Amino acid sequence: MSSKNKNKKKPYRPFMFGMVILSFILLMTLITFANETKKTPLTLSEAVKIALENGNDMKKALFELKKSELTYQQTKADLLLNPSILSELSNQTALLVAQRNYEITRSSQVQVVEEAYYNILKLQRLVALAQENINRSQKQLENVRAKYSLGMVAQIDVISAEYELSKAQSDRLNAESNLQIAKMNFNQLLGRDLNIPVELTSELTFNPSVVDLKQSTDYALTHRLEIKKAEDEVALKTKEVQVNTNDYTPLLNQKKSQVDLEISKVSLKSIQNNILIELQQNYESLKTTERNVPLQEKNLTKANEYLKIAEARFDAGAITSIELIDARNDAYEAENAYLQAVFDYNVAMSKFYNSLGMSLEERMKAFPYDGSKPASQEQPTE
Repeated sequence: MSSKNKNKKKPYRPFMFGMVILSFILLMTLITFANETKKTPLTLSEAVKIALENGNDMKKALFELKKSELTYQQTKADLLLNPSILSELSNQTALLVAQRNYEITRSSQVQVVEEAYYNILKLQRLVALAQENINRSQKQLENVRAKYSLGMVAQIDVISAEYELSKAQSDRLNAESNLQIAKMNFNQLLGRDLNIPVELTSELTFNPSVVDLKQSTDYALTHRLEIKKAEDEVALKTKEVQVNTNDYTPLLNQKKSQVDLEISKVSLKSIQNNILIELQQNYESLKTTERNVPLQEKNLTKANEYLKIAEARFDAGAITSIELIDARNDAYEAENAYLQAVFDYNVAMSKFYNSLGMSLEERMKAFPYDGSKPASQEQPTE
């Protein structure tokens, strides 16, 4: 090949190289976009972890804690010029209170995310139930129209069947709307874009609890952060009394510090009592919802059995289509009631564990987020 032909091809090489680079960049952009927008199924534990690391509420709580830490450092520096034992104690206690508040917010956020997670599972199932109801209503309308054309049923039966189909379609739209809002709220808790697709790995299930109220009470009194905050206050007031008990502090100041100590003790006792009441209420709520699930399950079984009988009687011409519609509505309502009962139980369990003051790690062991059997329900190994 002549040198003249070689020189003609050279200008095309940079162009082709640039096209390859551009294509590579475009491909990487598409892959990145796909990774960002694809549905990533979340377990409850993963959702909780994301919320605690990236949720807006937790970010705000963390900034508040950092602000308290800066105030502590500033006050500590000021005390170098004007030393004061009481001011030093107060400064340390203020920081400790801020740390306690952060941990309390963290614990509460776990329960909020749990309930939001369960709510999406419930609404997803409601959408599915609504679609099943549409399918049944559609078949019912086709059946009634066929019988009406043969003069076997009245026009009111057709109108009733049409109404039931329209109502079923409206129920599905409402369920889908509620699900969309629930997913947006869920993304908000996790600190994500509101419109990121949400896909969860779990299903709303019912696992009867094994709870010892006495052990739970002892645990709560030992681990609730509100009690520890109140105990910190008592410790501070006790030290203030000790510091003020001398010949150089005015008697009125000594008496005032003693009164402050007694007030802190009363506050501690009040907080302990309130927590005991809260725990008892959550325990009773847990047991009430636990008892309700089997009842709603039996009611659902009964409603489905009545529906089978009604369908057979309708086919035999023994009842009207309106009576069959009533039986189907009863079964649909029973399905929804059972689903709500399972949801209420899971939320009650979440609130009960939250009222114990368990850390995230301890709660995962006692009440796993992945649907596995809780450690408290496992049989001991031989």
